[in-house]
Formats: sequence, structure tokens, C-alpha cells
Amino acid sequence: MNKSILITGITGSGKSAVCDELKKRGYKAYDIEIMEGLFNLVDKKTGKIVNDYDNKNLEWVKRHDWVCNRKKLQDLVRKNAKGTAFYCGTAGNLDELLFLFGKIFLLKVSPKILRERLSTRKSNDYGRTSEVQDWIIEWKDWWENHMIENGAIVIDANRDLQEVTTDILERSKLSE
Repeated sequence: MNKSILITGITGSGKSAVCDELKKRGYKAYDIEIMEGLFNLVDKKTGKIVNDYDNKNLEWVKRHDWVCNRKKLQDLVRKNAKGTAFYCGTAGNLDELLFLFGKIFLLKVSPKILRERLSTRKSNDYGRTSEVQDWIIEWKDWWENHMIENGAIVIDANRDLQEVTTDILERSKLSE
């Protein structure tokens, strides 16, 4: 049975860490945000692809969005049609991609822990400034509620990575 499972959440919620942990446990998991050629940074007004970015400038951050190539993601999901695969990430166009997944998990994290993670993360500098963090927290509740309305199962991501990953795996088996 094909089980395509999306693990999503706002920046800093732990998607990449969960993906790495799933791989360590022997599961097929993809950190879709870092896969070559799957995402493009797009100017929201013009729709044009942008190659340079300035994650410290709030106005610049607000004006751009990471957009996932729908066809490439569909091809990846189709390639894994004979088993269970986890796809970890989010995108500016996530709503048009949700149909690809049989189950959606939303990593939900408190503003306090979110700030700590964004301030100290090593993978990239998005959300490192307090100004960008404030903006992320402003729309966080709206976005999380939107995902819940779209059927996402909430996972408390304030916990230890091991607990979060085990929770996802246990809830993944409920529909088997």
C-alpha cells in the first residue's frame, strides 16, 4: 500500500531533524526543501525566480517565497508508490500539493522554543533576526490552523526529537 506522508511545520519546527531521525531509523524520508531542483525562490509580485536572498532583511523576506515544483514532487511521490515514504518540508504553494499525501503531520512548536531554534540553528540563517522571528510568529497561528483545517494531525514538537519521531511513527500506523 502506498503511504505518502507529509511532515510539515513552520520554519524552525523541526522538519529537517525529524527527517534525519527517520532516515537513521531506516525509513525512506526526504527533506524536500533541500533537494536539488525541487524548490525555487520566487518574487511574489513578479513570479520570477530569484537566485540571491537576504534572510536578514524583513521586507525582502516578506516579498519572496519558496515554491515547490509540483511536477517534480509528483514524480518523486510516484517513484515511491510501492511503500511508505515521508516527505518533510513546507512551501509557499503547499495547498496545491496536499493532494499528494495520504497523511499530513503538523509539527507545532511554541513561540519561545521557536525563537531558540531559529536563533541557534546552523543549517541556514532564515529567521535568525528578531525582526524576522516576530513576523514568523505573527502568522504562525493562522498557518497552523489552516493546516489543521486541511486535515493535518498536530504533533507537539516542543518535545525531544526521539519522542516526536516515535509519535509520528505510531500515528502513521493507525490507518494500516
